[in-house]
This record gives sequence, C-alpha cells and structure tokens, in this order.
Amino acid sequence: MVLAVRAAHCGTEMLRDSDPPLTPEPCMHRHRPASEKTQDISHLLASIFKELYTTDIIGRDTVANLEKSRGGGNDYHEKYVAELQKVHAEYSRRMAEASMLEQHIAEARARSTVAEERALSRTVQEVGDMYFSLGLPPVKSTFKWCVDNSLLKQHHLICPEDYVTEQQLLTKAPKGKSAPSFANPTLSFTQHVSRSSQDDDYTEIPPPERTAESILEESEVSLTLPSTPESSTRVIKSIKKSGPSRKVVWKEELGGSSLSEERAAVAKLQERHNFLRNPRFLPPHAHRGGKSLILPMRKVERMVEGKRVLVEESDPLEAIPVFLANPAIVFFNDYRVGQIYETTLELRNLTATSRHVRVIPPSTPYFSIGLGKFPGEGGIVAPGMSCHYTVRFAPDSLADFEDFVLVETQALYPLVVPIEARRPPPILTLPSVLDCGFCLAGGVKITEFLCQNEGLSTGRFCIMPKKMWPAANFRSVTTVGFTEQPPFGICPSLFELHPGQATIVEVAFFPSSFDTFTQIFSIVCDNCQVKDITVTGTGQIIALQLLSISEGEDRPALGEPRDLTAEHFVRFDAANPHSVTQKRLLIRNTAHIALPFHWQIMMPNLQPLMPEEEIKPAKIDYNMATDGAFDINPRQGTLAPLQDHAFTLSYCPQELKDYHSVCHLVLRDIPDPPQETSGDGADRPAQRRAAVNDVIVMEIEVKGSTEHYKVLLEPYALHFPGESVTGTTIKRRFKMWNNSRTHVVFHWERLSDHHIMEVEPPTGVIEMNECCDLELALTGGEPGSHSLRLDCRIEHHDEPVTLVVQAAFKGPRVCINIPSLDLGLLRLGDHAKSTVHITNTSHLAASWALQEVPDRRQELSREVSQISVEPCRGLLPPLGGCNVDVVFRPSVCQRFHTILELAVDRGCGCHLSVQANVQLPQVCLLSCELVFSELYVGVPARGTVRLFNQTLLPASFCWGELQGPQASLCSATFSPSAGTLGPSAEAEISVEFTANTDVRPVRTPSKGLPHQDP
Repeated sequence: MVLAVRAAHCGTEMLRDSDPPLTPEPCMHRHRPASEKTQDISHLLASIFKELYTTDIIGRDTVANLEKSRGGGNDYHEKYVAELQKVHAEYSRRMAEASMLEQHIAEARARSTVAEERALSRTVQEVGDMYFSLGLPPVKSTFKWCVDNSLLKQHHLICPEDYVTEQQLLTKAPKGKSAPSFANPTLSFTQHVSRSSQDDDYTEIPPPERTAESILEESEVSLTLPSTPESSTRVIKSIKKSGPSRKVVWKEELGGSSLSEERAAVAKLQERHNFLRNPRFLPPHAHRGGKSLILPMRKVERMVEGKRVLVEESDPLEAIPVFLANPAIVFFNDYRVGQIYETTLELRNLTATSRHVRVIPPSTPYFSIGLGKFPGEGGIVAPGMSCHYTVRFAPDSLADFEDFVLVETQALYPLVVPIEARRPPPILTLPSVLDCGFCLAGGVKITEFLCQNEGLSTGRFCIMPKKMWPAANFRSVTTVGFTEQPPFGICPSLFELHPGQATIVEVAFFPSSFDTFTQIFSIVCDNCQVKDITVTGTGQIIALQLLSISEGEDRPALGEPRDLTAEHFVRFDAANPHSVTQKRLLIRNTAHIALPFHWQIMMPNLQPLMPEEEIKPAKIDYNMATDGAFDINPRQGTLAPLQDHAFTLSYCPQELKDYHSVCHLVLRDIPDPPQETSGDGADRPAQRRAAVNDVIVMEIEVKGSTEHYKVLLEPYALHFPGESVTGTTIKRRFKMWNNSRTHVVFHWERLSDHHIMEVEPPTGVIEMNECCDLELALTGGEPGSHSLRLDCRIEHHDEPVTLVVQAAFKGPRVCINIPSLDLGLLRLGDHAKSTVHITNTSHLAASWALQEVPDRRQELSREVSQISVEPCRGLLPPLGGCNVDVVFRPSVCQRFHTILELAVDRGCGCHLSVQANVQLPQVCLLSCELVFSELYVGVPARGTVRLFNQTLLPASFCWGELQGPQASLCSATFSPSAGTLGPSAEAEISVEFTANTDVRPVRTPSKGLPHQDP
C-alpha cells in the first residue's frame, strides 16, 4: 500500500481505503504457487476478495432443488428460497449484462481495427513506400468513435472519454479525398518556399485568438507550440483576397493620365521601402526570418536567371523552434524544509539569427528566478549561444509543488518550462486494517506488524488518534514512543524509515469487556500526507462446555461421599489390577481465542457440610493424588478456538482397593478481571501490566473399584490312563476361560527336569468373557507313575493358575541270558574271558551300559577294576540283542566276587554276579631236614624226603645246587630231580649225599615252577 496521499501545502485532505468487511469466520487463503511462471492467480484473488472468492457457490442446480422443496410449511425455508431466487435472478441479469458488454467491446475493437487499417492503407497509397521510412506517427485511434461511451459509463466502466483529453473534432461534409495533416503547408513553407501570392511582410498580422490558458495547456503537452496557426493564415488569406477588388475600384476612379502618375508615385514610394529587413526582427516562420541550426536543410532546384540552381531550403512543414530549454522540466526531487535550492535553466538559441528573449517568473512564492546571464550586451542571444537563469526553490514543507516559467520570444507562441518539486513518496507496507484478533477481557495482547518503507525517499511518521488530527504539535498528542486510544495502543508512535528499512509496529489490545472494538488512527508523514488505519479487536471471555461423556455422565448414590466443588461425576466399572479402562470426554471451546491448559489429578475434598451451608474456599485443600490410578490424555496443550477437543480419561488401578479423585482442568495465564479505573486518567491500561493466574474452569469427579482376575481351566486336572512309553509325546486339549473385567495375558511355564511338559500356545491374550483352546504335550522321561503340576503365570496377577497332570510311563527293558557268571579257578597271571548275551525285549530302542558296581572299599582304595566289559555300552534296536565279552585279569590271589550293572537309559535293566578263584602253585617238604647219622668221606649216604602239593593247581618242581659254606666239598643227587605234582599230591624223593671231608650241615633248594619260592 502506497502511503502517498496528495495534500496541497500540508492540508488535511485525506484518502481513505475502503475497509474490508468483518467476517465472523476466518477466510481460507490460497497458497502462492511454487513456480513463478504459472498463470494461476487464485491466491491473489483469494487474498483480495477473501471469503467472497473462497466460499462455495450456490449454483443453479442447488436453487432448482430448493425451489422443488418448497411448500413444507417452514416459513423460514420459504423466505430463504425467495431471497435466494432474487439473488440468483440478479446474478443472472448481471452476468447477461457482462456478456453483452464484453461482446460490445469486442465488436468495437474489431470495427476500430478495420477503420485504422483502412486509413493506414489509404495514407500509404497516397504517400508511397516512403511513408514508413519517414518515421511518421501512426493513424489516430478510432476506438472512441466505435464504442458506446454512454453504455460503458452506465455500467461504471472506464470509457475512452475518461483518458482521452483532446477535444472532439468538428466533422464537415465530405469533399472527396482530403490531404493528410502532414501534407498541409505551414506558415514557414508559405513564406519561404511556396510561389503562391504572398503579402509584402508589412501587413500587420492580428494577434492569435488564443488565451494564456490554452497556451499553457498546449505547452504542457509539448514544450513547443505549433508553428502553423490557422488564425493567422486565415487573416492573411482574407487580406490577399480583398486586394484585387480594391485594385479594380482604384482603376475605375482614375483616368488615363492620372493613372500613370499615380503609378509612378506608387513605384517611387515602393522603392523607398524596398530594402531587406534585419532577420533579427522577423519571426522564424517569416521569409528570411533565420534558418534553424538543428533542422537539416533540403536542396531544391530553382530557376535563377534562367538557370537551374540547387538552393538549400528548410522544410516548410516542419516547426522551427527558436529557443531550447535545458532542462526541459526543472525538477527538484530531494529537499528539506528551511533550505533553499538552486538550479540553472539554460535557453539556447537554435536559429541562425540573434534573438531577444523575455522570461516571466513563476507565480507561486516557493519558486523564484534571477536575472539572466547573457553572452552579450543588450539581452541578445547570438545563434547557438545560451542565456542562463537561476531558478530558486524555498519549500516550507515536504509537499509536492508545481509551477512554470513562461519564455516569450519572436515565435508565435511562448515556450513554457514546467517547474516541479516532488519527492518520491515513502511507501509503507502497513495494511489499512490492523486486526488484533481476539483477546481475553482484562488481558493484553501484543500484535506485531511489519512496516517497511518500499519507497525511494526517507519519511518521518507520527501515529495519533484520528480525532487529534490536525494537531499543532505532534508531541502534544503522543507520549514518548507510545500513542493510546483505549482499548488500543500503538508503539512506536514516532519513527523514521529510510528506503528499504523496516520496523515492527506493535499494537497493544487490552479489552475490558466482551465486545468488538474499533478505533481509527492517523499516520501523518512529514511530506503532509495523511493515511487512516483502522485498528480492530474483539474482547473474549472464557467459555468451555462439556459436551459429552462416553456411556453418559453418572449420578452418585444417595449418601455417597462426594467432592465439595466438583461439577461432573464419572464412575468406572470394577476393573482388574493393572488393566486400563477408558472413557472419552468431549469439551468445546466456545471462545474465539486459544486457551493453554493442563490437567491436575487431585484428591477429593470430602468435608461434611450442614444443610444450606456455603462452601468456604479458604477451607478447601488442594492436594495432588498419589495413587496414579486416573490419567487424562492429552495432559496439556492448547484449546483451539471454536473447536471440539476429545480427551481420554483412563482408569488403571494398581492395587485391590477403591479409588476416588478429582480431575481439574486448569487454564494457564488467564488475566484477572478488569478493574474500574479512576476518572483522572492516572491509570493507563496500556501501561499497566496485566496480572495473570492459573484458573480452574472445570472439575470432574472420578471413582473406580477393583477385583481379582478370574481365570478358570476346563478341566482343572488332566489324567492319562494306562502306561505310556517313555520318550513318546502324549497330548491332551483343554480350555482356559477369562471371566475377568479385561483381557488377560498368560504365560505357561515349561517343565523339563525329568519329564518334558509344555502347553501350546505357551503365551497369548484372552479377551474378556472368552476362552482359549490349549493343548498339553507330555513326554515321559522316567518310567513309573507320576503326578505333575504345571503353572501358568497371569500378567499383573500374583497367584499362578496350576494344571495338575497324572500319568504312568514305562521304558525299554534289557535282560542278560544268564543270571550269574562263574569264571572258576584261575592261576595268578592268567585271565579269564566269558561271553554273555543281552536282549532288548521292548519295542523301543534301548541305550544300555554294562559296568561294575564299585563297592565301598574299592572307592576308598581307588583300585583299578580287575574286570572289563567289551563293549561296555551301546544301542539296541527294538527286540534286538548283542554279545558282550567279560574279561577278568586278577592282580592278587583271591576269591573274587563282584556285580555288573546293566543300566538302560530311561528304561529297566538288570544285574550280573561275577565270581572267580585266583591261586598260585604251592609245594612243601613234609620234613625239612634229612639227618645222616654216619658219613664217610667219599662214601655216598642214601635217604628219602617227601614233597606235598598244597594247592589244587598242578605244580612242577626241580632240585637246585647245594648251598652253604662247604657246599663245594660235598655233592648230592636227587631222584627224581624234577617233576610235576598233581593237586594235593605227594612224591617221595631219594637223596644220595657224598661228603669229601668233614662237613657241616648244608642245604639244597627245591623250586616250584614258575612262581614259587624254594
């Protein structure tokens, strides 16, 4: 918006922009297209016409449907349809008029184009192809003669008469083809070039019948006036036409002799005046009045004394300017009050003759002109020389000024030099209507508007209430940086903006009641331009409404304790711990302003009151609820204006008890109600800071109770009849019912220590009053009859649900073909090996292991086992068998006895008893001494000894050499010297002893084979 309203000499004339109508609802704006090349201007139309452009159009079909629905007895509907018919008829009429006007303008443009083309072709035919090279102006537009101006004015449209200022030409009767205007001879052509009869340059030409106003009007259009006045031409022609008639009368009055005398006298008289006049005193259009220095001369062949000679002549059809003003328009564009500005006006002589010039000064007191500076004496300007005048400008304000300087020369019309003083006005982007929107009564709303100077000049501005303008002093109506007109205040009130500079204009709106306020402020610029702006705003009060509660609002029971100040009551059904129950609240903000809010869950005030006792706010305690059972979402936010907002009230108990709380809807930063101000004006609302507090606008009392989860198993115990084979999986289906208030989340445990017991699916969710089909899978790990328990954990439930299962199992059975194994009598150092056969008598694969059962002494002594089994373990197929070798390697002589255990994995095995007798051969002499009573040297002595086998094993024996100190002095032979004794057998041995000297007792060993000491 251009803040440039013309006010002559700081007057108080103002132009007001039409304020847009206030609408009850905000209009929808169109977004600006992303591409700059698009031709979509819907966003521009929407921003200008707002709801008039964006509102849905009631079309012809809608009107027809409403007409058909008439006659229902609804007076309002009948009135609405009738008004709608009138509006639609008016719309149809206006659309028909618009179509008619559009068709008329199109036809006029077509007729005008045809007429202009016809005139142009006619001119080209007359002039030839040189017409376009001459640079002549085009033909005049005939559109204003083809269009009906009265019809356009009737419909409030711009017609050609509004912007075409030239007077209507008087049309005459057609006289055939008329010469074009550029082909008419000018006065200069008639006097200098034309060979037609002319005056003698002494005939006085009457002054043109033109006024100063007409001269000024023509001079405003062009800096020079036409050089061919029709009035002077008509006067000259009239004088020349009257000459012959006067000559004829003169000839009739005089006789023959007197006629010759008179002719001689006239010739003598003409000889006296037959001299060349100084071209200085001739007008430029006169013959020999001086040629132009800037217009080119054309060469024309002339007959001079019977010879053709090229003579340079000026174009008689072209105007000859005498003086040229530089600058053509004296312009002042940057000025301040109290300063004097000067500039020079140059007048240059453009003819070949010295000229006089006379300058008439401006008429207004703001412009003045000094004495001219001439290049010579006498105020004469030689050809091509210039005279200079000083033009002074002394403004008393920054308004626009206009005047002119009149330059009179020997030309037919004076030269008008306009003088203008005009600063480019500052252009502010501040809109004409400042809408502050809505504000709570008693509060203050600050709205910022960007104000940028888009003009080319600096401006100082003052904002004041309209009723205070005009003011003698700006500071008397505005405070320091602030102007106020309740309930509005604008800051800053005085500011200055340079080109391109911007500032923020803050508008404070402080309503005192629920109403719409409008005030008009005036923005006064230092260039005496005034602009009115309208500041509007609407005061609002808090207005919230609880529209609905899902399942309806409850009523408390008779005698039930309630909160003292709660307005609404909501009761939740009994719920299970940690379950969530929700209700939906719908609250409407009926105010036109956004309200920030937050919810508070408080403990109820259960103070007893006597009948008709008033509630004392001072005794009400506000304590936050700590149980956390109730919650509302969203907990905080902003209530949009004129909209419904949904809230979710949740009840989630944590323990088995009853809950009771109050939900407070608190609005933040709500201003206190306005107070009545004193009449002396000391309390200025704009300068008073609004006190804001949090306000409780709605209280909703909520109650809820809790109960245990109710989960049942059908059946509660499972029994598998008969015996099942271990390692196989048996299954049984059962159901789990949820009789709780909400869904339950279950998780079955998995038993895998001896038996594998699990439920499919192990986890899941069961909705309220529904059941879930489950399947128990049991895999026996140990044979026998078992009673098992499997727990199911319910989320948020302390006690598990237990399923009792009873089942009996049997595993694979493996047996040995012999009950015991006797390895018999063994010699120490030998080993015994025996083979046994084991058989799987069941229909299951059996994993078996045969090993010795260690006794307590063997475990303490950590002795290595003397018996081994090959193979010691394996896998028998159903009803299969295998051979096992039992090897015994004794380490000592003993009576060996042990037990081998045949263990079957998850089955039934048996035991095998193993025994053996381990001995060594043992031979002894029944008599250990053989006594010879008499011995002779060299004489053999004979005796007998007996050997006895002490064991059940055969024993081999042999006799060795004599031993002793005198063994070498004697000899002995035994018969038999070696042999074998059967188990417990005796043998008699003959001994022959020969002594070679006196000997003492000697001995000889008898060795048992192979491991017997002698």
